Amino acid sequence: MTLEEGLELIHNYKKGLEKFIETLPEQSIQLGSEMIKTLLMTSKNEIANLVAIEKALKRESRYESGLSE
Repeated sequence: MTLEEGLELIHNYKKGLEKFIETLPEQSIQLGSEMIKTLLMTSKNEIANLVAIEKALKRESRYESGLSE
């Protein structure tokens, strides 16, 4: 897997989580408010982790490309 493919995979996963967060309020009656809060917090943490991974991969890529020149 290339860096670009990995970054695209992360981007798509983030979009999926964001869409999931958008639909949570509609499910509040079935799930209950505490479950919604837990799912929301978990999803936001997951997105933050993905953003950190993206940044690290991009930084590493720039560093490696600097070494090869």
